[in-house]
Amino acid sequence: MANDLDPWLPGGHGHPGGHKRRDFLRLAGVTTVASAATIFAACGSDDGESAKTTTSEAAREGDATVLNAVLDLEYLAIAAYTAGAPLLKGDMLRLSREFLGQEKQHAAALERAITRLGGTANKAKSETEYRRGFPRLRTQDDVLRFALDLEQTAIAAYAGAIPKLSARELRQSATAINANEAEHVSVLLGALGKPQVPAAFVTGTRS
Repeated sequence: MANDLDPWLPGGHGHPGGHKRRDFLRLAGVTTVASAATIFAACGSDDGESAKTTTSEAAREGDATVLNAVLDLEYLAIAAYTAGAPLLKGDMLRLSREFLGQEKQHAAALERAITRLGGTANKAKSETEYRRGFPRLRTQDDVLRFALDLEQTAIAAYAGAIPKLSARELRQSATAINANEAEHVSVLLGALGKPQVPAAFVTGTRS
């Protein structure tokens, strides 16, 4: 199977609490990546070509559902970096533009992967809809803290999504996207004067 995510992928709020993370997922339009589990459970157990076909179709549908969940978070990140840009300056403005470009590449790759799986990629909301749910952003640090929370939420979402993907190539590429999000987090922590490697392990299991 060809790589369904493109080969270009790079390989002070702290961690958001449960309530904040749920708020971000709701704002992005995500319900839960675990919804794919019901699709996988529908895979047939009968012998024969018909059962194999059913299983394959169910797996592709499940993969598309999981990818759409993280795609919604990519759309949210794009809206956030776009909204925060006017408050940034100097190196942080330059870096935010770079991050924005990478989030757009992530979204485009996810859209293509979903289409190749035979699914329909979710559409982004309007900028107005996203901004209604954003906290009040008044300073550069406000933007950086908000971006940090979003990036950490995305990392947790990808960590939860990757084991649910049936295709090895999708898992590999989603892991590469997640590594890029972690790079964003490191830069944002440094810009906020926080340790850039705050813990030995990142599990992504905090809900």
